[in-house]
Amino acid sequence: MQAWIRGTLATAGSFGICWSGAIWNWRATNRMPSNSDLAIYLLALPLVLLVGAFAVQRLVRARAATPAATASAAVAPAAAPAPPPVRAGTLALLGAGVRTAHGESIDELAEALATQRARPDLDPELVDDAGYPVMSVRAAAADAAQWRDEAEPWLAAQGHADVPFGDAHWRAVELASGVALELADAAALAASGIADANTQPPLLRVVPLAPADWTVAERSAAGAWFAHLATQAGWDAARVSVTMPTPGEPAVAAPTLLTLLANPAAAEGAPVLTMLLAFDSRLDQAVVDRMSADGRLFSASRPQGIVPGEGAAGLLVAPAAVGRQLDAEAPSLQVAGAVRAASADATSRVDATDLRRVVGQLIADANVVAADVALVVADADHRSSRVLEMMALAHEDLSHLDAGADVRTTGPACGHAGAVPLLTALALAGHAVRNDARAVLCVGIGDPVQRSAALVRPASEVV
Repeated sequence: MQAWIRGTLATAGSFGICWSGAIWNWRATNRMPSNSDLAIYLLALPLVLLVGAFAVQRLVRARAATPAATASAAVAPAAAPAPPPVRAGTLALLGAGVRTAHGESIDELAEALATQRARPDLDPELVDDAGYPVMSVRAAAADAAQWRDEAEPWLAAQGHADVPFGDAHWRAVELASGVALELADAAALAASGIADANTQPPLLRVVPLAPADWTVAERSAAGAWFAHLATQAGWDAARVSVTMPTPGEPAVAAPTLLTLLANPAAAEGAPVLTMLLAFDSRLDQAVVDRMSADGRLFSASRPQGIVPGEGAAGLLVAPAAVGRQLDAEAPSLQVAGAVRAASADATSRVDATDLRRVVGQLIADANVVAADVALVVADADHRSSRVLEMMALAHEDLSHLDAGADVRTTGPACGHAGAVPLLTALALAGHAVRNDARAVLCVGIGDPVQRSAALVRPASEVV
């Protein structure tokens, strides 16, 4: 405001001085000014004075700022370069499964996304602090309680009777159990193909990506139950292990999810198959109340808020060499990840620099060109910060794609549900590669700071 006032006064002063001087001179000399005199003295001369004054002012400021900038540069340490992307080796994507509100199989979900039917809706039970229904993504399969009827007595018999599972916990376990059994069956079928060719039978490693707010006891109980489901699919209990991610690490970070899978700790040379399982349910009134109190809940007055959701998604992966033995047609999976310099939730400016850097490095490492990517699947939701970041990537680096048809998001289909949207995106990418035999890019941008990218390609394209 002060700068505007100063500028107005300077402009008025310049014109006032020039006009007063010209009029006084014409009166003193008893001279009638011509049209050119009017243009020169009443318009051109004041403008020249203004431009000259502003130029001198900027020059003075620049000279004054140069010594200070030089001194600061001498004292301040050089800015730390951005950390390089974290890269993982190549994996074989042997199988995938999902349980979501818009599809209990990958085929159903892919169709719902293609026809733009995968959207949140008003929840029949949850309300906001004003008593109005909230938008949510509710999975009907979570209401069945089929797996809960089996898991509850089994966990009690295994010493987990005191684990405080609430309704939202059981909804998440219900959804994840179907995916776990589906992938365990696929793993058992794949393992039967190499059992005779190895002195040691394969190992199955279960990696449960539980919600961030679950306790250690709750995570352990869920992991034990999923391992039990694997034994029901025919696995020897001695060949099944549970690996818990490091507590505190974000479940949606690609290094957390897949880097450790590229270098599995094989026992005595036995091949290792890994079941990566994400599950979550935010459909709990207490959770919704906390989100509303924190100002994070989506509403008409908070269009950038998050929508509570639920679902489960899983991947069955193996090192590339093992995967070729099990399924020669299994898509390959390469992953890279990095950390943003600033949280996407803390800044109003959309910055896709880190995401573009990760994707560029991944494509270069895979020895492909951007034009080879036929589809992008991201875990972005409705928030403009995520959508615009993804669109910046598509516009700048994948301009050959149609943003309306070739870029798909799983966030609206899953809601806010931890790592479920990202694993769902990876599952859809693998499905697309198997059907179309073209490379698909999967992008993880749901987390405020973690950025990840996975390139899924047909096995025939990997050297």
